Amino acid sequence: MIGPVVVIVAGALVAVSGVLGWVGRLPRNRLAGVRTASTMRSERAFAAGNRAAGPAVTLGGLAAMVAGVVGLFVRGSDVDGVIVVGALAMAVLAVVGGIVGSRAASRTDD
Repeated sequence: MIGPVVVIVAGALVAVSGVLGWVGRLPRNRLAGVRTASTMRSERAFAAGNRAAGPAVTLGGLAAMVAGVVGLFVRGSDVDGVIVVGALAMAVLAVVGGIVGSRAASRTDD
């Protein structure tokens, strides 16, 4: 039961970060959002990168949350599989978002 809860909480944190970046409300920081050399070079680049990354990062967080909720209702060893799939989906979508966001930030002229 701990695994699904951890994945739900992690997914929620990632999804909130994605939404804040997507709508331009995530301030430049060293903890959340896409933090590459291109995004960290200015406020404008950080905002552009996280706006571009927002949809994929948000979807990744939501995928983990859904997997966690499903994991609460699955019995036996199937819980581990559901949790792994949700965590992997979140990781892959966060990486995709990071790549998209870094590329978007590098296109800003700062």
